[in-house]
Amino acid sequence: MPELTRRRDHEQRRPQKITFGEMRSTGVRGILIYCSDYKCSHSIALGADQWPDHVRLSDLEARFVCKRCGKRGADVRPDFHWNKPPVAAMGYR
Repeated sequence: MPELTRRRDHEQRRPQKITFGEMRSTGVRGILIYCSDYKCSHSIALGADQWPDHVRLSDLEARFVCKRCGKRGADVRPDFHWNKPPVAAMGYR
């Protein structure tokens, strides 16, 4: 039987996502960040130019802290509408 190793909770639950370089190669230059607390559901859109190409979106998820509720951890996704103006009825878009 293989030996089990302890990992941090975010490493066990978070799948590995694409790199910023892979995301940019599709023409996407922004990311959406969602609070990991489903009760809070705070979100923000950011430009992705500040991170190098080799970094994965999933590498950043544990580093974010929600400014609304204070919970650490986030869901980071590509923002396919990064170059469009925000729509008032939907918050960030």
